[in-house]
Amino acid sequence: MRVDRLPFEELPEATRRAIAERLGDGCPRSEVENGTSSALASLFWPSSGADMVFVKGLPLDHERIGELRAEAAVNPFLPPSAPKVLWQEEAGGWLLLCFEGADASAWAHFGDGSGHLEPVAAALGELGLLPAPPRLRLTPWERWGEYCDPADEPLLTGDRLTHSDPAASNFMIERGGRVRMIDWAWAMRGPAWLDTALWGVRLVLDGGQTPEQAAAWARTVPVFARASREAVVVLTEAEARWWEAWQAYGMTDLERTVGAARAWAGYWASP
Repeated sequence: MRVDRLPFEELPEATRRAIAERLGDGCPRSEVENGTSSALASLFWPSSGADMVFVKGLPLDHERIGELRAEAAVNPFLPPSAPKVLWQEEAGGWLLLCFEGADASAWAHFGDGSGHLEPVAAALGELGLLPAPPRLRLTPWERWGEYCDPADEPLLTGDRLTHSDPAASNFMIERGGRVRMIDWAWAMRGPAWLDTALWGVRLVLDGGQTPEQAAAWARTVPVFARASREAVVVLTEAEARWWEAWQAYGMTDLERTVGAARAWAGYWASP
């Protein structure tokens, strides 16, 4: 569900005051346009002259508040590519998270031939080597299990830290090519290759690549190149069914997403 943005000026006074006490009253700010999971999403330049920061937030009674809490909880265990949470605070009935800012592109470009593909692939490879923190309990089976044969659960089981939403909008590329991976609300404990398998959908959807082109890029990630084809077939088919279920439920504007997921699954299912 897309979250409607609330202009900063319409936040509760106590919420705005809490931000001002942390960053300075009247410090420069800029609203962030992309993203769909936070009612507040703004860049701030602290009055102290400290580096730019990013603040996101939701009302405490919002149905998606659990995602913001999950993102805060997993942050200490994330790779260096993930911006760190500098502080969090509840004020005026809102939960606020303040992250390191990044002087970077708003999102990555996934078209074949883009200079962003190689550093993103490298970041996915590095991520696939990291163990999941002990308290991270969400698993791929909880999200995709209902679209799989029960016997396939071991294929989607693992002990690595996974992001689970490698969309172009969740990668920012800094000058010099450093990748920043953002929006970790759906971090999971899963197999090392999972994020790269899901990245393939996004290469087709966000980058306009063919499944063959996307597969070639996915295979450059070592943890994916070692994955069982059977397991990749199970996940990609479940992802396609997951999007088809949302479309059947009534979510609009999913035609391209469903088409990309189905094309990617079809590539892996073919002999």
